[in-house]
Amino acid sequence: MVPSKEVEEAEFEKYPNIWTCMCRAIIKEPDSKYFLSGITALEEGYPNPGIIPKNPGMARIGGRRLENPRYDDTFIRFHPAILERQPREYKRKNVGFVVHAHCWVLLNHIIPTTLIESKMEKFVRAARQYWRSRESWGANDYPFRILKRRQTRLRIRSGYWQWKDWDPKDSKYACDIYRSPLIVPEVQRAIESARKTKKERVQSRYSDVPLEVAIMIAELICPVDYTPADLKNTRNMLSVLQWTLPDWFWKRRLKEEIFIELNSLREANCSIDWQGLRLDLMGLVFDKNWYVFSGLPNRERVLGLMTGIKSNFLEKC
Repeated sequence: MVPSKEVEEAEFEKYPNIWTCMCRAIIKEPDSKYFLSGITALEEGYPNPGIIPKNPGMARIGGRRLENPRYDDTFIRFHPAILERQPREYKRKNVGFVVHAHCWVLLNHIIPTTLIESKMEKFVRAARQYWRSRESWGANDYPFRILKRRQTRLRIRSGYWQWKDWDPKDSKYACDIYRSPLIVPEVQRAIESARKTKKERVQSRYSDVPLEVAIMIAELICPVDYTPADLKNTRNMLSVLQWTLPDWFWKRRLKEEIFIELNSLREANCSIDWQGLRLDLMGLVFDKNWYVFSGLPNRERVLGLMTGIKSNFLEKC
């Protein structure tokens, strides 16, 4: 047993798919009382009923097999909920709506999870209403999951067997949906680099150039459809001329809403090289070979789903 925060912040560098196993559950008890559970590892095909810590601040990452948790008040047994009506045999039993631990943290950037916990039944109704009109992501994608785990597939070309690397385009999601949407190490490294390179603004003979003129020049150096060379030239220009470009200039070139890490930096009013950080992030996004496998496309997709659920939830509140 460890604090749940340790799992929520875990990168799982050696086994990046493990995040999909680390889950919470919104438990509905027979008296219709809802509460948020702790975290446990629930692999595909996990036993029904499942066993999970009661305390939302704790996570179970190992230990002895729990055959009968009713003698241990630390855990609770539950039956996994489905989008349709629950089977009759679950009527007087605990039912659990399972959610990834990393996705629960991500959800807090769309809807405060403290608000969700105070109105848990309304949130569950909103989520079920949203998913009933859509296909639950990954639920019917078991062959793709097997393909992803193997990382390769066998095919015939020119009369001989050849191994082909897995391509996310083989999935209807067009991205690696088993890469964590919360922890993206390269983004964290870019932020740390921007912290270290923060420098005091030096007065330049070009510092007093009217902002309109500076923007016109910057847009020529770094168009909306930029290249790595454009990024390098923009970085050199800003370093020499000591210009500070407005936020809207960067937002036209970088989808900042998917970089949730920036929100906490703004709230903390951190001393950071914002323009250098944005250039670094633009460089990451430009590299399509990295981007597709980075977890950011998965994050963008999940945030979109959560925004849809938020609309239903606020209507019920």
